[in-house]
Amino acid sequence: MRFYPITQVTQSPLAGDSAPAKEATFSFGCLSKIFVRPDCLRGLCVTSVVMVVLLFLLSGCQHQKISAVQENELLQKACAYLWNQQSTDGGWHSETHGIMRGGESLSPFILHTLLQVPQNIYPASELQIERGLNFIRKHVNADGVIGLSDPDVVDYPNYATAHALLVLKQVKQSQDKALIRKMSQYLISQQFTEARGFTPDDAAYGGWGFGETNLTDRQTGHIDLSHTRRILQALRGCNGYKKIQKKARYYLSLTQKMPTDSRLHPTNTPHEKILFDGGFFASPITLSTNKGGIATDSILNSNYFRSYATATCDGILGLLASGFEIKDDEVQAAVDWLSKNSLWAFPQGIPLDDPDQWHEVLFYYHLAVRSEAYSKLNQSDLWSMKVYELLSCRQQGDGRFFNPMGGPNKEDDPLLATAFAVIALNNCR
Repeated sequence: MRFYPITQVTQSPLAGDSAPAKEATFSFGCLSKIFVRPDCLRGLCVTSVVMVVLLFLLSGCQHQKISAVQENELLQKACAYLWNQQSTDGGWHSETHGIMRGGESLSPFILHTLLQVPQNIYPASELQIERGLNFIRKHVNADGVIGLSDPDVVDYPNYATAHALLVLKQVKQSQDKALIRKMSQYLISQQFTEARGFTPDDAAYGGWGFGETNLTDRQTGHIDLSHTRRILQALRGCNGYKKIQKKARYYLSLTQKMPTDSRLHPTNTPHEKILFDGGFFASPITLSTNKGGIATDSILNSNYFRSYATATCDGILGLLASGFEIKDDEVQAAVDWLSKNSLWAFPQGIPLDDPDQWHEVLFYYHLAVRSEAYSKLNQSDLWSMKVYELLSCRQQGDGRFFNPMGGPNKEDDPLLATAFAVIALNNCR
């Protein structure tokens, strides 16, 4: 779940009875500010600390053997932390970012994340689950949207509604049938198609965006691959889903830079001058969303948006949700890109000299979305050890995770970072 602020909101300091331990920070050129938990370094001399960090950069926390029991404990402690943060109203409320303080985007996302964890791993109480469900029911408006209760803050309504829909479809309570239909209808109406003035020739066609409430026909606002694949997943099985899938494939084709797609690339480069590598970029409309930046091909004399790991994982999940099978060429091309860019410590494709350091900002999102993609692809479980190694030294004593570099993507909020970690750990099983 990638978050993009719509308006400048003052951030409140992280509060709580047990503040997270201060992270040790080291600088190694472009791979700066690598963070590890202080107790992992206690008692080491400076030379040893340097060696620890170098090992960390190369392969995670390999200096610690992770047993099967410890693997489960990582997930159990993270789940316990998140359930303990549930408020009495049933929601989860950010104490780090004002835009998420209302809880309408965080709560469905976290509840959906926790509900994917088997009861034999972490037995959630029925009371807490019901409180979370009631929070969702209370905040969905007459149009089937959650995220619009606060007149001053638009709290990621399309993300929030997609996750709320996934939750209600999973618990299958009869009282929610009408609500599920209404939420599905809302999300269907949000797809950029003919009903909103778009045609297959448009770059936005088939995709979904943030859910701004003031858009007129042929206006898109913020649109990206992360929204698109999540809403596709949420709508699975709804009336008319095959038509929705077919239209979504136009958006996926353009962001994968498919050679068969004759539309201009967003850099105004003809498709025949773009290198097809199988990977994805995030948006042909909201160009600042593309964290890989622009690549220049001196041979073809062209510019185009780079493929990068988080977008490619979202793209794979989108392809599968749109009806492609793992064996299909489009999916296999993206899998091939990931196999050539296989690091877990940071999302490859994002330049390491990027002044905004997005390869560090997206640390937990990368682990979450890559683990989701690998799990759907039925990849061998050897990758799971990388996840355990990277997370074992980052979990705090109370079970939380957080990314001190993650402010632009809200990963400095332990609620969001821990939820991403739960997704990654749960897909490792």
